[in-house]
Amino acid sequence: MIFLFQKDPDYLKLWLDSFVSSYEQFLDVDFEKLPTRVDDMPPGISLLPDNILQVLRIQLLQCVQKMADGLEEEQQALSVLLVKFFIILCRNLSNVEEIGTCSYINHVITMTTLYIQQLKSKKKEKELADQTSIEEFVIHALAFCESLYDPYRNWRQRISGRILTTVEKSRQKYKPASLTVEFVPFFYQCFQESEHLKESLKCCLLHLFGAIVAGGQKNALQAISPATMEVLMRVLADCDSWEDGNPEEVGRKVELTLKCLTEVVHILLTSSSDQRQVETSTILENYFKLLNSDHSALPNQRRSRQWENRFIALQIRMLNTITAMLDCTDRPVLQAIFLNSNCFEHLIRLLQNCKVFFCYYYYYCL
Repeated sequence: MIFLFQKDPDYLKLWLDSFVSSYEQFLDVDFEKLPTRVDDMPPGISLLPDNILQVLRIQLLQCVQKMADGLEEEQQALSVLLVKFFIILCRNLSNVEEIGTCSYINHVITMTTLYIQQLKSKKKEKELADQTSIEEFVIHALAFCESLYDPYRNWRQRISGRILTTVEKSRQKYKPASLTVEFVPFFYQCFQESEHLKESLKCCLLHLFGAIVAGGQKNALQAISPATMEVLMRVLADCDSWEDGNPEEVGRKVELTLKCLTEVVHILLTSSSDQRQVETSTILENYFKLLNSDHSALPNQRRSRQWENRFIALQIRMLNTITAMLDCTDRPVLQAIFLNSNCFEHLIRLLQNCKVFFCYYYYYCL
């Protein structure tokens, strides 16, 4: 009330601080962890102060407009606080649909795109400024997207090893918000010239893609596009940066990408041809093409023993993922698609390439 009368943003920040502190346990931004069960629930939108959503929309829009000139420290803190507020609000699942129909998500994606562009810049430029607040915003922004598009945390349960049954899914009362058209261009742009982007942030982006695909079929079919499939295949094929990154983080990135592809194949299998932007056979064709990549054709300076060991490890993971893909209810249908994609020919060629590789590797070791 004081803010509305005096138009002093400090009072709004005080209210947001108090709200976020009261429901901080709902800020589960770590995609790797299952959400903790909490008895207390954030309020429904009808219980919030009048016009508060309109006020926050204006504040968020002002942050977007000021980004071109660079946000001051207080404005950066306010933008993070706003995103935290929306995450908490979406943990009351009855709020998800209304929050998703507002313009908040598009403003947040606009800011996140600009921040990621900064984080992708050369390391020498990034050393001049502290990136902590920017990374904090990006992580919370991606968690906000997850709250909208995977409200029941299906993806988190999937990667933890828990498979939801059809009955469990049918009991999910609230639907995810409709996916914004900004997502696919945003996801694609994030992975362009991203060699300086932290592997941990790339993993968060892959988590978000997986969450959208696992959150609901309608959004999944919108997200599964030629552009996003190109990104996933490029992440697997981009072996050049493996030696520069943290092996554990790079390995996790590969694992998440393969889990995303598995989820994609399962979703496409349950859809009709008029709903799909990409066919399963096209994905498998590119998958087998990568699996049978001729690494011996690479320049010698890129063909180190460590690189080759990692490439073999990738091939093993990709083979194991085929088993995971075939672990589905419509297995006979998927088996037929695999056969029509000449999977046996690809596997035979892989075995032949392995023989050539081991001869080369033995010669290299000598």
